[in-house]
Amino acid sequence: MARKSYTEEDRARVRQALLDTGLEMAVRMGLGGLHLAELTRAVGISKPYFYTFFDSLEDFSLQLMEEQRYRLLRLLEQELARPEGTWEDRVESFFQTILRHRDHGILVMTQREEADLHSRLAPERFQNFRPGQRAFFLRLMALLDIREADCPPEVLANLVFSCLLIYNSAPESMPFLFPDYLDETAELHVRFLVKYLSQLHHQAKDR
Repeated sequence: MARKSYTEEDRARVRQALLDTGLEMAVRMGLGGLHLAELTRAVGISKPYFYTFFDSLEDFSLQLMEEQRYRLLRLLEQELARPEGTWEDRVESFFQTILRHRDHGILVMTQREEADLHSRLAPERFQNFRPGQRAFFLRLMALLDIREADCPPEVLANLVFSCLLIYNSAPESMPFLFPDYLDETAELHVRFLVKYLSQLHHQAKDR
Protein backbone atom coordinates (compact mmCIF):
# COMPACT_ATOMS: atom_id res chain seq x y z
CA MET A 1 0.00 0.00 0.00
CA ALA A 2 1.36 3.39 -0.95
CA ARG A 3 2.23 5.71 1.94
CA LYS A 4 -0.11 8.66 2.29
CA SER A 5 1.41 11.97 1.21
CA TYR A 6 0.76 14.92 3.51
CA THR A 7 0.81 18.52 2.36
CA GLU A 8 2.04 21.28 4.67
CA GLU A 9 -1.61 22.19 5.30
CA ASP A 10 -2.32 18.56 6.23
CA ARG A 11 0.61 18.54 8.63
CA ALA A 12 -0.52 21.77 10.25
CA ARG A 13 -4.00 20.29 10.78
CA VAL A 14 -2.61 17.05 12.20
CA ARG A 15 -0.28 18.89 14.57
CA GLN A 16 -3.13 21.05 15.85
CA ALA A 17 -5.35 17.97 16.20
CA LEU A 18 -2.63 16.33 18.31
CA LEU A 19 -2.42 19.38 20.58
CA ASP A 20 -6.21 19.75 20.86
CA THR A 21 -6.74 16.05 21.57
CA GLY A 22 -3.73 15.84 23.88
CA LEU A 23 -4.96 18.76 25.97
CA GLU A 24 -8.44 17.27 26.22
CA MET A 25 -7.02 13.91 27.32
CA ALA A 26 -4.55 15.45 29.79
CA VAL A 27 -7.27 17.60 31.37
CA ARG A 28 -9.54 14.59 31.71
CA MET A 29 -7.02 11.97 32.86
CA GLY A 30 -4.03 13.97 34.07
CA LEU A 31 -0.70 14.28 32.32
CA GLY A 32 0.26 10.83 33.62
CA GLY A 33 -2.78 9.39 31.86
CA LEU A 34 -1.65 10.63 28.47
CA HIS A 35 -0.55 7.61 26.40
CA LEU A 36 0.88 7.78 22.91
CA ALA A 37 -1.11 4.83 21.56
CA GLU A 38 -4.44 6.34 22.62
CA LEU A 39 -3.47 9.78 21.36
CA THR A 40 -2.40 8.66 17.89
CA ARG A 41 -5.42 6.37 17.59
CA ALA A 42 -7.75 9.24 18.48
CA VAL A 43 -6.16 11.51 15.86
CA GLY A 44 -5.92 8.71 13.28
CA ILE A 45 -2.18 8.68 12.67
CA SER A 46 0.64 6.21 13.29
CA LYS A 47 3.18 6.43 16.11
CA PRO A 48 6.08 6.96 13.65
CA TYR A 49 4.22 9.91 12.13
CA PHE A 50 3.76 11.43 15.60
CA TYR A 51 7.55 11.55 15.93
CA THR A 52 7.83 13.72 12.82
CA PHE A 53 6.19 16.45 14.92
CA PHE A 54 7.57 15.85 18.43
CA ASP A 55 10.79 14.26 19.68
CA SER A 56 9.13 12.44 22.56
CA LEU A 57 6.01 12.33 24.70
CA GLU A 58 7.84 14.60 27.16
CA ASP A 59 8.51 17.13 24.38
CA PHE A 60 4.84 16.89 23.44
CA SER A 61 3.87 17.61 27.06
CA LEU A 62 5.91 20.83 26.98
CA GLN A 63 4.27 21.79 23.70
CA LEU A 64 0.88 21.23 25.34
CA MET A 65 1.82 23.76 28.00
CA GLU A 66 2.88 26.26 25.34
CA GLU A 67 -0.47 25.76 23.60
CA GLN A 68 -2.17 26.26 26.96
CA ARG A 69 -0.35 29.56 27.46
CA TYR A 70 -1.64 30.86 24.14
CA ARG A 71 -5.21 29.92 25.08
CA LEU A 72 -4.90 31.54 28.51
CA LEU A 73 -3.75 34.82 26.97
CA ARG A 74 -6.77 34.73 24.67
CA LEU A 75 -9.00 34.04 27.66
CA LEU A 76 -7.57 37.03 29.55
CA GLU A 77 -8.06 39.26 26.52
CA GLN A 78 -11.71 38.16 26.35
CA GLU A 79 -12.24 38.75 30.07
CA LEU A 80 -10.69 42.23 29.96
CA ALA A 81 -12.82 43.14 26.94
CA ARG A 82 -16.09 42.43 28.78
CA PRO A 83 -18.03 45.67 29.32
CA GLU A 84 -19.56 44.66 32.63
CA GLY A 85 -17.83 44.79 35.99
CA THR A 86 -14.65 46.46 37.19
CA TRP A 87 -11.09 45.68 36.13
CA GLU A 88 -10.75 43.71 39.36
CA ASP A 89 -13.92 41.72 38.61
CA ARG A 90 -12.62 40.70 35.19
CA VAL A 91 -9.18 39.71 36.48
CA GLU A 92 -10.71 37.72 39.33
CA SER A 93 -12.98 35.94 36.84
CA PHE A 94 -9.90 34.99 34.80
CA PHE A 95 -8.09 33.48 37.79
CA GLN A 96 -11.24 31.78 39.07
CA THR A 97 -11.58 30.09 35.68
CA ILE A 98 -8.02 28.77 35.94
CA LEU A 99 -8.66 27.66 39.51
CA ARG A 100 -11.65 25.60 38.31
CA HIS A 101 -9.53 24.38 35.44
CA ARG A 102 -11.14 20.96 35.00
CA ASP A 103 -14.51 22.58 34.35
CA HIS A 104 -13.01 24.77 31.62
CA GLY A 105 -10.67 22.41 29.78
CA ILE A 106 -7.49 23.94 31.22
CA LEU A 107 -4.46 21.79 31.98
CA VAL A 108 -2.94 22.34 35.42
CA MET A 109 -0.41 19.81 36.65
CA THR A 110 -0.24 18.46 40.16
CA GLN A 111 2.97 18.70 42.17
CA ARG A 112 3.64 15.02 41.47
CA GLU A 113 3.07 15.43 37.72
CA GLU A 114 5.45 18.39 37.59
CA ALA A 115 8.16 16.47 39.43
CA ASP A 116 7.68 13.41 37.21
CA LEU A 117 7.86 15.37 33.96
CA HIS A 118 10.88 17.35 35.15
CA SER A 119 12.71 14.13 36.06
CA ARG A 120 12.28 12.81 32.51
CA LEU A 121 13.46 15.96 30.74
CA ALA A 122 17.02 16.54 29.64
CA PRO A 123 18.40 19.58 31.53
CA GLU A 124 18.96 21.52 28.31
CA ARG A 125 15.37 20.87 27.17
CA PHE A 126 14.05 22.23 30.46
CA GLN A 127 16.27 25.30 30.19
CA ASN A 128 15.03 25.90 26.65
CA PHE A 129 11.48 25.81 28.01
CA ARG A 130 12.13 28.48 30.63
CA PRO A 131 12.22 31.58 28.38
CA GLY A 132 8.75 30.75 27.11
CA GLN A 133 7.44 30.70 30.67
CA ARG A 134 8.91 34.12 31.35
CA ALA A 135 7.63 35.51 28.05
CA PHE A 136 4.13 34.27 28.88
CA PHE A 137 4.02 36.10 32.19
CA LEU A 138 5.47 39.23 30.62
CA ARG A 139 2.69 39.13 28.03
CA LEU A 140 0.12 38.54 30.77
CA MET A 141 1.47 41.54 32.69
CA ALA A 142 1.32 43.67 29.56
CA LEU A 143 -2.36 42.82 29.14
CA LEU A 144 -2.90 43.79 32.77
CA ASP A 145 -0.94 47.05 32.34
CA ILE A 146 1.60 46.02 34.98
CA ARG A 147 5.22 47.10 34.66
CA GLU A 148 8.07 44.62 34.92
CA ALA A 149 9.91 47.17 37.10
CA ASP A 150 7.10 46.88 39.67
CA CYS A 151 6.86 43.08 39.67
CA PRO A 152 9.32 40.62 38.10
CA PRO A 153 7.41 38.08 35.99
CA GLU A 154 9.09 35.30 37.98
CA VAL A 155 7.43 36.59 41.16
CA LEU A 156 4.01 36.66 39.53
CA ALA A 157 4.62 33.14 38.19
CA ASN A 158 5.48 31.87 41.66
CA LEU A 159 2.40 33.53 43.16
CA VAL A 160 0.09 31.96 40.58
CA PHE A 161 1.75 28.54 40.64
CA SER A 162 1.76 28.35 44.44
CA CYS A 163 -1.98 28.99 44.57
CA LEU A 164 -2.72 26.41 41.87
CA LEU A 165 -0.35 23.79 43.27
CA ILE A 166 -1.81 23.96 46.74
CA TYR A 167 -5.36 23.69 45.43
CA ASN A 168 -4.57 21.04 42.84
CA SER A 169 -2.10 18.85 44.75
CA ALA A 170 -3.57 18.55 48.24
CA PRO A 171 -4.24 16.18 49.90
CA GLU A 172 -2.27 13.84 47.60
CA SER A 173 1.14 15.39 48.25
CA MET A 174 0.35 17.88 51.03
CA PRO A 175 -1.27 15.72 53.73
CA PHE A 176 -0.85 18.23 56.55
CA LEU A 177 -3.19 20.74 54.93
CA PHE A 178 -6.93 20.66 55.66
CA PRO A 179 -8.51 19.37 52.43
CA ASP A 180 -12.08 20.25 53.46
CA TYR A 181 -11.11 23.94 53.44
CA LEU A 182 -9.19 24.09 50.16
CA ASP A 183 -11.98 25.90 48.31
CA GLU A 184 -12.13 28.68 50.88
CA THR A 185 -8.33 28.91 50.96
CA ALA A 186 -8.09 29.11 47.18
CA GLU A 187 -10.76 31.80 47.03
CA LEU A 188 -8.73 33.90 49.47
CA HIS A 189 -5.54 33.29 47.49
CA VAL A 190 -7.24 34.60 44.36
CA ARG A 191 -8.62 37.67 46.15
CA PHE A 192 -5.22 38.51 47.64
CA LEU A 193 -3.59 38.05 44.24
CA VAL A 194 -6.12 40.28 42.48
CA LYS A 195 -5.74 42.95 45.17
CA TYR A 196 -1.97 42.91 44.69
CA LEU A 197 -2.30 43.06 40.90
CA SER A 198 -4.79 45.91 41.23
CA GLN A 199 -2.26 47.93 43.24
CA LEU A 200 0.39 47.31 40.56
CA HIS A 201 -2.08 48.16 37.79
CA HIS A 202 -3.09 51.50 39.31
CA GLN A 203 0.52 52.25 40.24
CA ALA A 204 1.49 51.92 36.58
CA LYS A 205 -1.49 54.00 35.45
CA ASP A 206 -0.57 56.83 37.82
CA ARG A 207 2.91 57.20 36.36
